[in-house]
Amino acid sequence: MPKITEEQRRKFYELYKQGFRGEYIAKITGISKRYARKIVHSFDAGDHSWLESKRRRYHEAIPESEKIRIVREIQERNLTMPEAIHEFGFPENILRSWKRNYNEYGICSRRRGRPGKEGSHDERPEKDQRAARRDHYLQDVLPGLCGKRDGSSKKKILRAIGECRRLGIPLRRCLEELGLSSSTYHFWKKHENEENQKDLKLSEAIRCVQEQNRWAYGSKRMAKCLVNEGFAEKLNHKRVERVMSKFDLHAKIRRRRYPKNYYLALKENPAELPGNVLSRNFRSDGPMRKLVTDITYLPTDEGWIYMAAVMDLWNREIVSYRISRHISLELVKGVVSGLGRYRGALIHSDMGWTYTHPSYIGHLKKLGLRQSLSRKGNCWDNACMENFFGLMKSETIRQTKQLLTVDEMVKLIDDYIHWYNNQRIQKKLGYLSPVDFRKLAT
Repeated sequence: MPKITEEQRRKFYELYKQGFRGEYIAKITGISKRYARKIVHSFDAGDHSWLESKRRRYHEAIPESEKIRIVREIQERNLTMPEAIHEFGFPENILRSWKRNYNEYGICSRRRGRPGKEGSHDERPEKDQRAARRDHYLQDVLPGLCGKRDGSSKKKILRAIGECRRLGIPLRRCLEELGLSSSTYHFWKKHENEENQKDLKLSEAIRCVQEQNRWAYGSKRMAKCLVNEGFAEKLNHKRVERVMSKFDLHAKIRRRRYPKNYYLALKENPAELPGNVLSRNFRSDGPMRKLVTDITYLPTDEGWIYMAAVMDLWNREIVSYRISRHISLELVKGVVSGLGRYRGALIHSDMGWTYTHPSYIGHLKKLGLRQSLSRKGNCWDNACMENFFGLMKSETIRQTKQLLTVDEMVKLIDDYIHWYNNQRIQKKLGYLSPVDFRKLAT
């Protein structure tokens, strides 16, 4: 992909603030769709480091002990990457790099490859740099691995000792820092190659099964299949999973787009968002006290257009609506702005991204409106608005029996809203229209 210019970055962020998403932004800015979606997800998580023209060198600015503390906290609390970005304030790629290096080598900052064209950023002599790396391993890395004896830490210990030996640290000194006997270390070292040979043999069997079964087996089915074929009497699916990851032998269908439990976490309301304050209490004691809003799709011969509307639950009147070619924050904010200032009024919606966006929430606070959100996947919490949209479509679009142009559709909706508010009588209002009910009551 060609280098992204400052103009593209600025335009990207402006469109994001307006509420547009990955594919549309990619089309306007010329950035690939996949990369645009990734940046949008980073922005949603609070990571705006992509906008910086000069990248910070986190491996130099943050101490190694602090990096290890952050990685351990992420793992102990099982934080998702958006949660970690929001809490610690570091970019996603930096956190992933630290986590990967820590799990594999026991340290977070592991530089690989040749220095850049301008040379190393460390101006010290090579002798001093080597001494600093030795001190780092003796003071930070080895004490952090001390006392651990599980399978993953054994590999970290062997790698760490290998790095120390290359830096000239005696084996005896390494073992003293780790509190490890020399016999244990040599036993691990001797059997390391044997384990690699076992993994290699298992990987060949897994590859054979995958090729026979169209690369469709995951670790659990693969373990069961290998046992059934007589490869082993017992085989743990976790070992199969590790070998499949090591040799890139995973199934090639339906890979995860999001981390495990991503959708489960979305069902739980974040602490900063309001809950279902309305709680299906659709009765109101007076005008402009309880409002409901939503967005619906309208088909035209030029593609979809989108309508956002606000209903007053007191007399079921549509007090504000707007139609747009795109779903954006400007659409929902414009509809709410058309209400005027009714401080203390409650406005209820579903948990769509437009209604949970910080910009929209801040806009409601400026207008003095209280927010209420439906529960995830529960359309009945906003039944009045859903019912109105169904009614509107059955009395307009489904009677035309043909696709209209955008202008024709807008005129059709304008005429219907005027008729609905001023002429269409409702049983709940004593067979009066919403406007007549309001005039009679006031």
